[in-house]
Amino acid sequence: MPRKPIPMIIKVPMLAKAPILIRVGERSMAKPVIMLAAGGTGGHIFPALSVGEYLINHGWIPVFVTDKRGRHMIPKEYKTITISAASPFALRLHLRLWRLLKLGLGLFSSACTILWRRPKAVIGFGGYPAVPPVIAAYGLGLPVMLHEQNASMGRANRFLARRVRLLAASWPDTKGINQDNNTPVIITGTPVRAAFHQIGENGYTPPQDNAPVRILIAGGSLGAKVFGETVPEAISRLPADIKARLKLVHQVRSEQMEEVKAQYEASGIDADITPFIHDMDAEIKQAHLVICRAGASSVAELAAAGRPALLVPFPHAMDDHQTANAKVVHDIGGGWLTPEVEMSAGSLAGKIAALIADPARLTIAATNIMQLAKPDAAKDLAEHIIKLTKKGDAS
Repeated sequence: MPRKPIPMIIKVPMLAKAPILIRVGERSMAKPVIMLAAGGTGGHIFPALSVGEYLINHGWIPVFVTDKRGRHMIPKEYKTITISAASPFALRLHLRLWRLLKLGLGLFSSACTILWRRPKAVIGFGGYPAVPPVIAAYGLGLPVMLHEQNASMGRANRFLARRVRLLAASWPDTKGINQDNNTPVIITGTPVRAAFHQIGENGYTPPQDNAPVRILIAGGSLGAKVFGETVPEAISRLPADIKARLKLVHQVRSEQMEEVKAQYEASGIDADITPFIHDMDAEIKQAHLVICRAGASSVAELAAAGRPALLVPFPHAMDDHQTANAKVVHDIGGGWLTPEVEMSAGSLAGKIAALIADPARLTIAATNIMQLAKPDAAKDLAEHIIKLTKKGDAS
């Protein structure tokens, strides 16, 4: 019988805050591997997970590569490699040199992972942690594909676009796609897990008279300060009869949890406070209204599930892509755009109270937002990367 590889760990301590660990010896050759590289926020990780789910169901092994921020969002049963990565575009020279060094460490770790796991192809989902695996795969001659979730292409994907064989976009008129690169472009939408589409298929039931009103408040995968300050204050200002009906799930930063919890308790509001929502599909399923950022993944999940939302775009997003996403939802009547700079506790309380008082508006928005749903996005992306592996095998 052939000997089973002996698991071992290679430590690379060079100037890193913590050693890079490369696990060797757990390779499985029973099924082919595709590597999915994604930045450390939910906007990059969740589409990758959706594609990974499809790959698993069709006989492939997904291996995820991300940074330490993204690692905790990926289920433990998935094979995940954590690498060091940072933006190389710092303005100050010493910061740029440090970040280039981290990029080099990420490249080394990615190359070692590719040589050991032997993926048939790599798909990058944007964000700087996706840069080292994509460059390493390109240098080793593997087929590489990118997916851009937002209406404006991010820096990492713009940097990588000319090095890949195929570029997939969520929006038909994505800004920043340079047609001069001669890279083929396809429109797929943003993948979400099948569970969100199943929620949408079951329809939406608005809150009934004097029955509980369930509101999900999510400030993005890394949290947002305004969601721990303005939003709780707004909800505390609601009329007493509405507050008595509320059932909240509210994601806030860890350092804000005690303060927000105390504020809700003082107002007699039933609220579950958490720093991270692990089962977003389960929470969206229960929600009558969602208050959240307008990242591409959030919009795609809401569209698939058919849930109305008050969208608060992140004001500092590159090229203001979240506002563009929110405008699409607002323009089709699928939700309400609430710019952060214009959002006060009083104005937000008024909007929430008006929506709860008129459930028909919530139902109409829930129906309209489903126009943006792309149920085959994960399948389309996965099938295209699988096709690239077959072309690579034939070459």
